[in-house]
Amino acid sequence: NAAYVYGGVDMTIYEIKELTGIDVDRTMVLNFNDFKRVIDILGGVWITVEEPLHDPLSGADFEPGQYLMDGEMALSFARCRSTARADLDRMDRQQYLLNELISQKADLATISKILNPFNDASDIFTVLKEETRSDFNIWDFCSIGFMLLFSSKDIERVTIPVTGATIDGISYLLADEAEVKEFLSDYLK
Repeated sequence: NAAYVYGGVDMTIYEIKELTGIDVDRTMVLNFNDFKRVIDILGGVWITVEEPLHDPLSGADFEPGQYLMDGEMALSFARCRSTARADLDRMDRQQYLLNELISQKADLATISKILNPFNDASDIFTVLKEETRSDFNIWDFCSIGFMLLFSSKDIERVTIPVTGATIDGISYLLADEAEVKEFLSDYLK
């Protein structure tokens, strides 16, 4: 987060390369309103909430159970930090939400709706084209769509090892470069 705040996309790409050794060749910046619009265009996403989430800062107000979340609900779920592990739980929820969105929406029926210019689902291209900052072209989006359609079960998401620290009264998650590269070595073969 700090890299993006202080240096935007360029510094974020640089820091990812420095920390992980991974070259980033495409980026997309999607703001909160765009995130909500994409979820709404796709018809929401079913999410199981495992523990009570009540966080006035994110707007999360959920008891355990299953919810068909619209964009506003999904955003509050993804941003909630008021749990025992704060940012780490938030990252887990964000990964879970993306997994569910892909597993529920990366199917031929949804992709056909998105590609049909006479269907509201095709509005997703308008959001991605006009409301995001990205160096993706239409073929990149199509490639990602087909990859998700045919191999979404093969996607594995990981969180790099971090330790919590408070510096000058501000909470940070710190990563050790050597530890991160060792952790990722099995995934990047």
